[in-house]
Amino acid sequence: MRPRATGRLAVLAVLVLGCLLGAAAPASAHPALVSSTPGAGYAVTDPPPEIALAFNEPVTLPDRPLVLKTAGDREVRLRVTSAQGGAGLVGTPEAPLAVGAYEATYRVVGQDGDLISGTFAFGVATPVGAAGASGRRGVSGGGAPESVPVGTTALRGLLFLGVAVALGGAWLAWRVDDATGGLPGPRPLLRAGSVAALLAAVGLLAGLGGTGGLLTAATSPGVGRLLGLQALALGMAAVLAQRPGRGLQSGLMLLLVVALEGARAHPGEADGPLGAVLTVTHFLAAALWLGGLVHVLRLAAAWRGRPKAVRVAARTYARNALVLFVLVSATGTVSALRLLPEPADWTGTTYGRLLLGKIAVFLLVVALGVAARRRLRTDPPAPSVERYTAPVPADAPVAVPVAVSVPALRRPLGLVVALETAALAAVVLAAAAVTTVTPARLVPVSSLLAAPVGPTVRVAERARQVTVAAVASQGRVELRAKAPDGGTPARIRLDGRVAGPSGGMRALALDSCGPSCWTGAVDWTPGTNVLALEVAADRFEGGSVSIPVPWPAVPAPGLLRRVQDAMGARSAIDTVETVTSGFGVVLPHRSRRTGQEFLAGQPWAEGGAADATVAMRDGGRTLLFALPALGYHFALRLDDEDRIVSERIVTPNHLLTREYRYP
Repeated sequence: MRPRATGRLAVLAVLVLGCLLGAAAPASAHPALVSSTPGAGYAVTDPPPEIALAFNEPVTLPDRPLVLKTAGDREVRLRVTSAQGGAGLVGTPEAPLAVGAYEATYRVVGQDGDLISGTFAFGVATPVGAAGASGRRGVSGGGAPESVPVGTTALRGLLFLGVAVALGGAWLAWRVDDATGGLPGPRPLLRAGSVAALLAAVGLLAGLGGTGGLLTAATSPGVGRLLGLQALALGMAAVLAQRPGRGLQSGLMLLLVVALEGARAHPGEADGPLGAVLTVTHFLAAALWLGGLVHVLRLAAAWRGRPKAVRVAARTYARNALVLFVLVSATGTVSALRLLPEPADWTGTTYGRLLLGKIAVFLLVVALGVAARRRLRTDPPAPSVERYTAPVPADAPVAVPVAVSVPALRRPLGLVVALETAALAAVVLAAAAVTTVTPARLVPVSSLLAAPVGPTVRVAERARQVTVAAVASQGRVELRAKAPDGGTPARIRLDGRVAGPSGGMRALALDSCGPSCWTGAVDWTPGTNVLALEVAADRFEGGSVSIPVPWPAVPAPGLLRRVQDAMGARSAIDTVETVTSGFGVVLPHRSRRTGQEFLAGQPWAEGGAADATVAMRDGGRTLLFALPALGYHFALRLDDEDRIVSERIVTPNHLLTREYRYP
């Protein structure tokens, strides 16, 4: 019984070994993504007009074959069509892609009926060294400012103005009624302002909805849902405003709109509740200031024969405007300094320049306001003095002399107040423009991806269970780490140093460019540089890893094709392969194949190799390249006949080393 049991165990071991080897080898039994445009793991300087994928065989496109998402998990609408005779697909974005990182997920059906899926990332950024005056990667500046959408700016400005006219007018009407004893006059524009703001909110929703319509936009997470709630509140405010005695309820609906704006605006996004409180206070104070001014002008026009009443209204507004001025100035200053912490952000970014323009117009408003208050204090009293101490019924005759010879607001004062109102409206429009662009602090860190300048070198190594890939380009390095697939992505931490050919280890300053991605400036030295990295990951074992980077990069565009021809011509190739995963080492496996059989198991033979460069190592040539779409990195040591002597393949889950002999 013992020999028979031993034999069974041996057979079982062979079967397990065969399964492990079969799972580890990067063979292409199913459709494989050969290449993508933009390239996987790359950042490009111009928004790509389309995302194109090429496979090694014809595929069928199921429902939603390509999904594109931003770093904030917002889906980008695509029009997807088949291409390359069925062996590829093309996704065309409905609008140009903004600066940032993107993740593309594809799903196709192979000829054998299996559903194949995968994910790769790319970025839209500025070239290294072309980040503009701010010096921050991924922040628009210098020669590439972020565009300001005119339509969105106009709609947001109309929304702000509508809320300000309605809410500020109602507030000042209440204050003036209290000061004058209820003197009849024009009522606040609650309904008109609410309707104008509602039309603006609907227009903004229409811009978000695309082909999905208003309901889709209003129920979508994020900005769409907040806009939908604002539109609902504005509609209720408009309905309540036309009903007698419902002014308070209408005002409460408008206050809800202001509160929702606090959740949507940039300060709330950056600083949470603190930023939201700053935005609500700033918006509310500015709305009361502007709406109050508009109502003062309407009262002045209606009370031309009552100069004393006009003065009471103007001074009532002026006393409250001082508090509003302090609130607007303080909250605006704090928010701006938190969103633009560096001086260069003010002049080197679109957001900063728009904010400077808004501040300039605001200072003009302050100057006009000071001039109006001085004029109000120095104007001589009217020769005809009105007397009223109690509320006057609307239908009662006014038994006071009408001072026709004295205008309610003298012409210079009226002109100054009108200019102040117009300048405040310009401040609101500038604020609307500011809300349509992204401040430097909120530019997604993933947009720090920089498009490589010049030839690049792609190399990778494994730190125990974690794979680390490096893309070295002129003056820069980009590092990406990946742990074995386990459902929830592992949180990976990385620190590093770099040493030149002659030694001299120096620190490597790295910025985050997204989850498990880092980028930093490196002054490469001619020869073999070494990246010394310390890697740690949740739930997986990391460690120390050294990645040699030959520099300068020497492109070898035709060498891989010559290697393919040399290997395919061999009648026999002996291979000794060792597979290492993060969980153990499989014993070396020996095999003999023909050259064509060898090529049939090589994914690079189907195309898609990126950044093929050649380096001199140990007195021989080593060909370095990658298949970014699959996450494979190759290092092929060649002989004088362009045959492979040894091969090292780093994949997301395995390290394969092979030795080749040619009997």
